[in-house]
Parts: sequence; C-alpha cells; structure tokens
Amino acid sequence: MNIKKISVIIFGSLVDRYYDHFKTLKEKINEADIPILTRTYVSLMFFISMISFFVSLPASLFILSIFGMSSFSLSLLISLGIAGLTFAIIYYYPYERAGSRKRNIETNLPFAINHMAAIASSGVPPKIIFKLLSEFGEYGEISKTASKIIRNIDVFGQDITTAIESVAANIPSESFRELLYGILSTIKTGGDLKSYLKVQAKEALFTYRLKREEYLQALSTYADFYTAVMIAAPLFLISILAVMNIIGGTIRGMSIQDVMNLGIYLGIPAMNIAFIMFITFTQPEQI
Repeated sequence: MNIKKISVIIFGSLVDRYYDHFKTLKEKINEADIPILTRTYVSLMFFISMISFFVSLPASLFILSIFGMSSFSLSLLISLGIAGLTFAIIYYYPYERAGSRKRNIETNLPFAINHMAAIASSGVPPKIIFKLLSEFGEYGEISKTASKIIRNIDVFGQDITTAIESVAANIPSESFRELLYGILSTIKTGGDLKSYLKVQAKEALFTYRLKREEYLQALSTYADFYTAVMIAAPLFLISILAVMNIIGGTIRGMSIQDVMNLGIYLGIPAMNIAFIMFITFTQPEQI
C-alpha cells in the first residue's frame, strides 16, 4: 500500500466533509497539470504534515537538550510550526506551478501563434496544426498542451472541438485560453482560421514588444536607483565612518571600525544580493 492510499484512508473522510473549502486548490491543481485527484492531494497534504510533526517533536527535544533547554512546550511549538510550514508549502505548490506554467505559456505564445498562422496558411486542417505544434518542443507548455489535444483525438476518440474545449478549461494563461476558444469558435462557425491566426499573431507580437519596452524602461530606472543607493550612498557613508574612525568614538557601544566592517562585509553584499534577486524575479522569461 503506497502513501497516497494510506493518506486517503486516514484523512479521506475529513477531506470529504470540508471539500468545498478546497475548490480554489482544485482549480490550481488542474491548472498546474498535476496528475492527482484533489481528494488524494489534500489527504496527502494532511498526512505529510502529521508525519513532519511526529518526526520533528523528538528531534526538537533532542536538539534543545543539547543546549540545556529541556522544554516540552517549546518543542511542541517548534513541531507545530514545522507541521504548519509543511502544510503551507504543499498547499501553495500547485499555485506556484500553475504560475510557472502561465509565465512559460505567455512568454512563448506570440511565437507559437505566429508558427500556427504559418502552418494554417498552407491550408492544412486544425488537427495538423496542433500535431506539428506538439512536435516543436521549443514552445514548452504550449507544445505540451497541443500534445494533449492530439492525445484526446487519437487515443480517446474525441473530435477536434471537444478535444480543444476539454484542454482549454485547465489552461492557467487567460491569453492562451482565449486563443483556443477563438480557434474553437472559428472551427464551429466555419470561419477563416488562417485569417484569425494571422490577426492574433500580429496582436501578440505587438503586445510582446510593448512589454519588453516597458521592462527596458523600468530597468533604466533600476540602474539609476542602483547607482545612487547601492554605489554612491555606501561610498559616502564609508568615507564619513573613516573620518570618524580617525577622530575616535563609538556607535551604540560598537567601535567605528566594527561598524565599517559590518557595512563592508555584510551590509553592502546583502543589499547587492537583494537587488540581484529583485531583478531576477521581475524580469520576463526568456525563450
């Protein structure tokens, strides 16, 4: 019996009782493309949190005893904190993964639409468009989505409209979802798919360029901020501290030299690391 079955046996009835509270989580599990039932995932979340509590309790008692702090209440508090953190990490994992899928899709979408428009211009049916797109793995999650549409047609025997509709419902990117529904509507009404994709490709590329230009402008502002706050200000402060060190004195009981060392070896590197992390997390994904 694996851990999933054990989790459902122990916590399945509890999850069923409060299932309505996990509707948003269910949506994110689907958008994150995690192949697991919501009931099983939530049961697993409770089970792993419980295990982390019972494992961390004796471990925290042992570690505290090493430092001469044999406090059961403190160990209990630490164990509850670890269990709560474990629960939160597992709970928000689908949110993070769905967000990652969304970013990947929206980064590749302008180029994927352009590719689809080029294929459609040859007059091939919609199924071939998605089949060729699925074989072009450079589009990441978009290629995977195209593969699911082809799988629904070839394996499950669905028609093209049903296959697109079933996949589009779990797309985390609103832009890609609207594109699929637009393709679906065009197919159902017998419209010109080639013209539709060409228009969508132009709009997507325009939006992509606009977002890049906005980011470059923001990056210019960040550069000015970095020059003023991360370079000029620390140099000015260190110069003042160097002069104060010659004169002598203390700052809150610390010598001027110690304050300078903290700023040079801890403060400035920490500020630069924080700035680099900020730039990394705010920049658009690259193809």
